[in-house]
Amino acid sequence: MRIARLKLVARANEFFETCDGVDASFNAFTETHERFVLAIGKNHQSEAFGISFVSCVYLAGPTFWTRVQLRCKSIEDSDGELLYEVTDVAAGFVVRCDTIVIPTYDLTFACEWSRQLAG
Repeated sequence: MRIARLKLVARANEFFETCDGVDASFNAFTETHERFVLAIGKNHQSEAFGISFVSCVYLAGPTFWTRVQLRCKSIEDSDGELLYEVTDVAAGFVVRCDTIVIPTYDLTFACEWSRQLAG
């Protein structure tokens, strides 16, 4: 199970590294789905797009910042549930969630998948 999680986290971080240096801003929060959307600004490689964090259990930080440097790691909550924690340490941004969706790039990182892959 740990290897599957590490592979998903590594893939997420590879993607997040392509976003380094752009602007980020709070785009939307849907309470009924516990879904937070972070808008990522345009850079030399891409147009602006959104990153959805689904089943959020924790969210803290600014509503807008520059020079993004998002990084992801796998954590377990107090009940032993697998979560992703995405941070930008310099900005003080933290979100903990079950799933990360980047529709523009057809990417989904789900903790359920890591359980299934390990199973």
